[in-house]
Amino acid sequence: MLRKSKKIEKVLILLPILILVITGSYFIHKFKSNQNIYKDTDRVMNTISQVLDLSTVKYNYTNVITVKKDKSINEMKIPFTEKSFIIKYNGIINGGVKPEDIKIVKNNGESIQIQIDKCEILDHYIDSDNIYVYDVKSSLFNKLEIQEVLDDINKYKKEYEEKALKEGLMEEIKRSTKTSIQNMLKNIGYKNVVVEFK
Repeated sequence: MLRKSKKIEKVLILLPILILVITGSYFIHKFKSNQNIYKDTDRVMNTISQVLDLSTVKYNYTNVITVKKDKSINEMKIPFTEKSFIIKYNGIINGGVKPEDIKIVKNNGESIQIQIDKCEILDHYIDSDNIYVYDVKSSLFNKLEIQEVLDDINKYKKEYEEKALKEGLMEEIKRSTKTSIQNMLKNIGYKNVVVEFK
């Protein structure tokens, strides 16, 4: 009976040590594998690319334009060809950063430095479901065409892009992109995240 109790005592003493060794090995292995994930630049870039879609800044606007036209030959107006109309429509300008404009300058698994070459307008489209044409006055010899309405709308695109930039679209893109990237990288374990714009 005495021998059995001594064996049980030895097992009870060794058991916590064994559990400690197994647990320690598990956490060391997990820490090392995490370090490798964080140091993997391709994996970090893939994660950043997903965040860029979420950090796209939208600039919505509504425009109303009045159009007056007539047909002419050698700057002489042709009678009965005058037409006029008013167009109201909504436009959306999307601004952000493309993945190819991002570089990881330094990455040691704990600190990371990212450089963004440029922010830009990614696309600009007109909400075709919400185009309204009012007060149409057209002549028998100069009918209003749908393509004509779209062409007149497109003339104002550049003007609204410039307006969006004047109202701080680029600064908003930088702020949104920087915050999104910093939050995401801190969530996967980076302690220090530096995001710089060229």
